[in-house]
Amino acid sequence: MAQRFMGYLASIILCTSLIVSCTMLPHRESGTPEERRFTLLQINDVYKIEGLQKGEIGGLARVRTLRRKLEDEGRPVLMLLAGDFLYPSVMSKYLHAQPMVKILNLMDGDPNAFDEHLVVTFGNHEFDNPDGGILLGRIAQSDFDWVSSNVRYLTTPEAESESFNRRLKNIHDVITRDLGGIRVGIFSVTLDSRSRDYIRYTYAPEERRAAVQAALTQMRNEGAQFIIALTHQDLAEDEHMVENFPEIDLVIGGHEHFYIQRRIGHTWITKADSDAQSTLVYDIRVSGKGEIEAVPRLVKLDGHIAKDTLVEHEVAHYLNELREVIKGQTRRDPMQEIGRTRYLLEGIEPVVRGRETALGDFLADVIRERLKTDIAFVNGGSIRINDNIPPGPVTVYDLEGIFYFENTLAACEITGAQLLDILRNSVSKVHLGNGRFLQVSGLRFRYHVAGTTDKPSYRIEADDVQIQPRGTEGYVSLDIQRKYTAGMTDFIWQNGFRDGYELFSRGKNGSSPPQLPLSTPMDFRKAVEEAIAALPDRTITTQVEERITPVKK
Repeated sequence: MAQRFMGYLASIILCTSLIVSCTMLPHRESGTPEERRFTLLQINDVYKIEGLQKGEIGGLARVRTLRRKLEDEGRPVLMLLAGDFLYPSVMSKYLHAQPMVKILNLMDGDPNAFDEHLVVTFGNHEFDNPDGGILLGRIAQSDFDWVSSNVRYLTTPEAESESFNRRLKNIHDVITRDLGGIRVGIFSVTLDSRSRDYIRYTYAPEERRAAVQAALTQMRNEGAQFIIALTHQDLAEDEHMVENFPEIDLVIGGHEHFYIQRRIGHTWITKADSDAQSTLVYDIRVSGKGEIEAVPRLVKLDGHIAKDTLVEHEVAHYLNELREVIKGQTRRDPMQEIGRTRYLLEGIEPVVRGRETALGDFLADVIRERLKTDIAFVNGGSIRINDNIPPGPVTVYDLEGIFYFENTLAACEITGAQLLDILRNSVSKVHLGNGRFLQVSGLRFRYHVAGTTDKPSYRIEADDVQIQPRGTEGYVSLDIQRKYTAGMTDFIWQNGFRDGYELFSRGKNGSSPPQLPLSTPMDFRKAVEEAIAALPDRTITTQVEERITPVKK
């Protein structure tokens, strides 16, 4: 597994194989003679049913094994999935997310039963497919419950929004359920980063606050003693919500893709590693005096946990189906070797969104060489493989993951001052593994880290940046007055403003710098394949070169 991407994140991420914390919540009810307990199992941001590194880490077959072991302890087990699982993945792209639902239907071990102890919510990527019928179909196929407290359905863009529950009975505004003698309430919050004409968000600050208040009121009216927020939004928004609504007992979150554990007052906010590399397990207890105790622990899902046989059999079935569908649609075998790599190419999302990687260096180098620009950059959020390519073959399937989104290349001129602003924005949310983080070529820079682990700050000055202009051998200091040619993807050039790069606003108001003329449009994936084919022995030899260096005070 890739190491955590920066040392100063250690106190946030707390990467250990087992972490135990506890919190005592206020008195809620009159005393009872016996302790009551249930177990909560949390996962989030699961894109690959098979797991990572060819199934060596994570995967839903190991989740099922863990859940069964927890159930064998004799307490009810509530499994929660905090969004982003239907999309995006190569399998969902070609098989329209059906395998993910089919595998989740097996998480209770019974292919024919409705799983009353699995609840999921929307992530932003659940709405990747512009066809709302696909989403409704997957919800209908789910033998488990969905909860959606701030996303509503639109029959047409002009129609009045309505609860999803009016269409499908297994999706609810809130859920209340008895678990081990405890009345548990569950509501959800999903961020509004993906607009579609078949949904309406209530996510503007006042609307969101009203939606949360309405959900809390409904659950209290239904007798909820213990409140869980199942969320898919930025950590800062989770923290803000808890500060405004301290009666929330747990926030089971997603979106950041790496393990986070925070506490605001008595409330824990937790997020697991993506693709079920880890899970969080809570032991929830109500004492005879009515005091509630929540004990979370992080469990790594690696080779020490066996894969459930039934689930693994179905995973293999869908991998074979995917291979045949890709062959039919592209005329290429996903296992076809297009080249090799001498060193590890790290593509795990928190890594490519948080520090320099050999994969990021290679991709940025391809852009720079193909476009003959001074510098080049590629945003970590566009590298979608979310897996590592170990030394050895690089296959068609690997490229399907890297280039989940189709992009062409673009080039323009920017000033040194504009480049400095770009780099400052690139690292501005590095502690959150944000997709705006840039992998770079033709330049190197350092950034200064200050503040606290909860609220870090970053600084880059002009003398922290060096450039290797086209045609020169070494690096020279950044000249803020000079113009440099810059290569990138057309997504950044047109829509970079979505990640804070206001210079690149073609998709908003047409103000991106003019593109430099290209003889023909250049497909990013094609450029990479041609670059690999031209390498000696078709072998990538790129290693991390200290192009991006964090500096602590």
